[in-house]
Amino acid sequence: MEKRALIALVLSLLVLVFWEMYFGLFRMPAPPPNKTEQAAPATTQPATTQPATPQTVPPQALPQDHVFRPDQQFQSWAIEDPLYRMNIIAPGARLSSFELKKHRKAVHPDSPPMQMVTSQAGGYLPMAIDLLHHQDWQLSTRPFFSEAGPETVLEDKKPRVLSLSTEVPGKVRVTKSFTCSPESYLLDLEVQIGNLSSERLVDQMGISFYFLPFSPPEEESSYNPSQLTTLEKGSLKNFTTKDLSKSDLVLKPPMTWVAYENNFFINAIIPVAEGGYQVVPRILDATKGLLQLVYLTDPFQLEGNETKSFKLRFYIGPKELSTLARAEHQLASAVDYGWFTFIAKPLVYVLDWFYRYTHNWGVAIILLTIVIKILFWPLTQKSYQSMQKMKKIQPKMTQIREKYKGDREKMNQELMGLYRTYKVNPMGGCLPMLLQIPVFFALYRMLNGAVELRHEPFMLWIDDLTAPDRLPIGFDIPYLGGLPVLTLLMGITMFIQQKMTPSAGDPRQDQIMMIMPVMFTVFFVNFPSGLVLYWLVNNVLSIAQQYWVNHHA
Repeated sequence: MEKRALIALVLSLLVLVFWEMYFGLFRMPAPPPNKTEQAAPATTQPATTQPATPQTVPPQALPQDHVFRPDQQFQSWAIEDPLYRMNIIAPGARLSSFELKKHRKAVHPDSPPMQMVTSQAGGYLPMAIDLLHHQDWQLSTRPFFSEAGPETVLEDKKPRVLSLSTEVPGKVRVTKSFTCSPESYLLDLEVQIGNLSSERLVDQMGISFYFLPFSPPEEESSYNPSQLTTLEKGSLKNFTTKDLSKSDLVLKPPMTWVAYENNFFINAIIPVAEGGYQVVPRILDATKGLLQLVYLTDPFQLEGNETKSFKLRFYIGPKELSTLARAEHQLASAVDYGWFTFIAKPLVYVLDWFYRYTHNWGVAIILLTIVIKILFWPLTQKSYQSMQKMKKIQPKMTQIREKYKGDREKMNQELMGLYRTYKVNPMGGCLPMLLQIPVFFALYRMLNGAVELRHEPFMLWIDDLTAPDRLPIGFDIPYLGGLPVLTLLMGITMFIQQKMTPSAGDPRQDQIMMIMPVMFTVFFVNFPSGLVLYWLVNNVLSIAQQYWVNHHA
């Protein structure tokens, strides 16, 4: 019976690891359909007649030809904060750049800051405004002007407002006001539309945002996808490029936020109004993953000289749990670790607490491992003691198996009687491992998606705890590149621990258990080095505990 239980446990663990690796780490996303454009660019035509009543513009008619040449030079305004630097250009008063000062594109120290306007290189700049019944006014490209200087620095911890305006003479005035709060990734936008004529203005406004994947296509993988996400009634919904290419999606209120994100960064649009809008996502280029997201207001009308305001809020920055929590709007829900979120999120806070004192995330992981080991110490102690008892009765178990090898039912009855006589629980050695599986997978998901650990070094060659560990040795190892030293050490310690574990007395079972270190080493070779570090330290502590138990047995 103990053989069945242990084999079932091993198979269950392997299935879980294989499932997570196959569907989480090594599986690359399916290639998008060979389609470069879902809809032809909308042509801009003058509005010949004023509609008598507000009419809703169908999503297919939304403009999408907001392209600038990246080499063009325009008047611009910059806002500088300890956390970021953002630029707004005159045409359309659009966001041309948003750089995060505390995060880099790559792990190299000379790498440029992380750019949150991911579609910048293609000329698609976000926050383009259109009045959909008057597209001939070309508000998305019309020059805006401001009395503010070209540079604004947030130093006195007070919100700053940057206002830019443009006019269509005798028709309409549009003012875009950006409100920035110091040391916060939150950004408020207010759009004021003023009717300069004496006639009624009937229209509908669209604000377009554009996104490309945060990583180059060759680096995108399903364990860290760039995708559209919404939070509606406390529930997260994810939409991949493939999902959006299949059907015309229209998102309607109520929604807490809609965002373009990956594991580490998020561009979130937070509607301030409870209703009166819809959000229309569509793929402009499926091959590149170019996404347009249009915030579309309900139709409205303005009498002569009347003004109407629309407000939006944005969070543009890293998915740091503490920062997201301070920003409110349930943005912390964007950090999603799947089934193990309830375990993984507290682990992030514990890691952060250790980091405040150690200033090294690798050391923080080691301290977290020690804490987890202490919490599981009583269970593992009972497990090791149970295995010691099983070792002592191995000769009697062998005799029973030999005596009743032709009668399995009688053999199981005798073995159960033996367990009762010596007060041995054949499952006693399995329970601690079962209880640690959720913690293991919570750490796996957390270390894959914790921006706090992104590009953070531990020591020596380990310069990114969210990436696999590789020691450069002067030449590339096939499929690996460098040498996975930390992973090999983990496999060696697991082998030592297995050799110290009392034998179950079944040669086949012993062979299976001795193969486990090899299999885990192969599985872990592309896992984040932070997770490998956790498992290595856990193995070392387990070896020490096993030695203590064996010495006092």
